[in-house]
Amino acid sequence: RTHTVFTYQSKECQTASWKASHKTSCIIHPSLVSPTDPNKVISKADMLKPYTPEWMELQVDRELSRWLQIWRFCFQKFATFCLDLANHPPERVMTHCMKLVVQPRHFEDNPAKQYQIITASVVLFSDIIADNPRLDTPIDPTDFTRLRFVVIMQNNDGEDRRLRLLQWNDGNLDFYRNMDKSSSTSLGGPGSGWDSTLIDSVWSDDPQVLEEKLTGGKKST
Repeated sequence: RTHTVFTYQSKECQTASWKASHKTSCIIHPSLVSPTDPNKVISKADMLKPYTPEWMELQVDRELSRWLQIWRFCFQKFATFCLDLANHPPERVMTHCMKLVVQPRHFEDNPAKQYQIITASVVLFSDIIADNPRLDTPIDPTDFTRLRFVVIMQNNDGEDRRLRLLQWNDGNLDFYRNMDKSSSTSLGGPGSGWDSTLIDSVWSDDPQVLEEKLTGGKKST
């Protein structure tokens, strides 16, 4: 059976730069919902018993959340680059987003290497909504600083098991909108190879190494 989980309330879910915006679209994982109040997390006494099927599903969610948090900064950067903002109208941040399809890597102890990216692409956000009606996320037509990307986690048979929508606001988008058009194309336009760069980097690089490449050696915050 396919389980679709958009995101769940946890420490991972409430950290780093998307803390406020992510919280508004955060849905408690079904296994953590209180039986008496669907808006509250289950009590400690009623937590899942280890190694039950439900508990195993929860571990998958936690592992995916940890992996996304480790690569968060890099994914946010590529989600910005790939929109090629200098060559498109400002509302592109509302109509399009980066989509990553990932699958587990086996026999990897490194938390940063638990998943591999199978495909990376730019898609219409309306197509994501059409394929996932539960993902009822309103778009503010006046917010030109809000970015998003979608992660679809598959099993190794290519079956979709999880979907995560990650959103945040970036007040520096005018830098990308006003940059030289050819530079923007080279950075994230068609034929730039941004997708293969991201796929290869997640496979072979450490997150810190990729962050340094993206920031010119400056440490991300």
